[in-house]
Order: sequence, then C-alpha cells, then structure tokens
Amino acid sequence: MPEALDVTCPCCGALLKVDPETGSVVWLDKKKAPAQDFDDLVNRVHSQKSLLDEKFARSVQQTRHQKEILEKKFEEARKRAAADPTRRPPNPFDNE
Repeated sequence: MPEALDVTCPCCGALLKVDPETGSVVWLDKKKAPAQDFDDLVNRVHSQKSLLDEKFARSVQQTRHQKEILEKKFEEARKRAAADPTRRPPNPFDNE
C-alpha cells in the first residue's frame, strides 16, 4: 500500500494527507490563525452579544405569540366540547 501524499491547500494553507488509491483526504491539519489584537476580540464579543440578545428577544416574542395561539385553539375546542358533550373528540388516525 503506497503512503499517503502530503498536499498543502493553496487557499487556507492546511496540510492534507491524501490516499493515492482512493483520492480521499485521510487527515487534515488546519493552519492556526494568527493572534489577533485584544481590542478586536473584545469588539467582536460585544457585537456577538448584541446579535444574541436580538435573537433571544425574537424567540421570546415568538413564544408569547405561540402561547396566545394555543390558548385560542384550546378555548375553541372547549366551546365545541361544551356544545356537544356526548360527541367523541376526533381521532387523528381516522380518515375523514
């Protein structure tokens, strides 16, 4: 069995070990990113925090809206059950 070929990626500089028989990548050693300025990292964390806060607020709003919809559906089902108490609730597996 021939030994794996070492290939350097021209885009990212990663070292790839390629099996010559199958042509598939057997191993990948990614090139480490250079150290960044501390102020840049702090700014990135703050921007990510604001993005996460926005996503959380949207999620809370969606959950509140979903709760209202479920309450309306429940009230409608309760009204229908009170109108005809002898009727069975619909079975989701019936083909009607």
